[in-house]
Amino acid sequence: MEFKQLKYFAKIAELGNMTRASEALCIAQPALSQQIANLEAELNTRLFDRGVYGARLTSSGEVLYGYAKSLLRQLNDVRQAVSNEAEHPTGRTAIGIPGSTAKMLAEPLLRNVLAEGTILLEIVERPSAELVDFVAAGKLDLAITVDAQPRRGARITPLFTEEMYAVLPKAAAAGKKSLKLKDVAASPLILPSAPSTIRQRVEAALLNSHLKYEIVSEVSSTDLLIRLVSAGLGWTVLPWSALAEDVERYGRIDALPISGHKLEREISLCSSDTLPLSRAAEVVQTHVVNILRSLVGQGEWRGTRFVTDSYP
Repeated sequence: MEFKQLKYFAKIAELGNMTRASEALCIAQPALSQQIANLEAELNTRLFDRGVYGARLTSSGEVLYGYAKSLLRQLNDVRQAVSNEAEHPTGRTAIGIPGSTAKMLAEPLLRNVLAEGTILLEIVERPSAELVDFVAAGKLDLAITVDAQPRRGARITPLFTEEMYAVLPKAAAAGKKSLKLKDVAASPLILPSAPSTIRQRVEAALLNSHLKYEIVSEVSSTDLLIRLVSAGLGWTVLPWSALAEDVERYGRIDALPISGHKLEREISLCSSDTLPLSRAAEVVQTHVVNILRSLVGQGEWRGTRFVTDSYP
């Protein structure tokens, strides 16, 4: 028994006439009659009494009609539900974002997702290396990662690079437009606690340039690190995403490019290479990519440059 047969059967029952039913269904009458004959043969019963007045349901036909209408309604409900899910996906989506990147991305992302009205977004803030592991293990749908290394179970799509700046108290900048790496080395440094890709890049640059330096403190919180710099206790090195708000709104610190040594890190989108994204996760991914394109393309995220045009 097929839904097609039930649809044909129900239409004949409602119109009470084979000819009118074939016209309404846009099917030739002989083909329609054959479908009903097949259905009667399968059920081993007559469904219609045919005469000069048309086709009338038998008692068996009455029973089948009740079930057919119910099944056809359920089929229509399924189609509608699937269609609605495709157009307005629902469900929970979890995305991981490192702390500094979250300062630029989290607010516009949540604003866009809330506008959808049907997706519950969970934002998980963790170091980049942990986020890749979470995606590979299926604990996150998506993640924004920094300098991510290939890992089984995770697909890494590079998006753009971001430059790192020397961060110092406003007074110490004294109107300078840039600094040299030796200027950074000559200042007391407050760097992110290990493991940190920023810390690794900074120390590698200093060592490769054979520069001596002094780390006076290690801080795991970016906000606290900036606060200590603004208090004049040392300098640090951070990407624009970590300090944009403090530079632009409060003016307590300044961020200067380091000439001669382009310290950069790579921002990527991470997803599972085995588990397909749900429709809700696909929508979130689209919002993420569009927001990042806008921030980078319009220059709001300073020191960035695209590394690919083939975004998901």
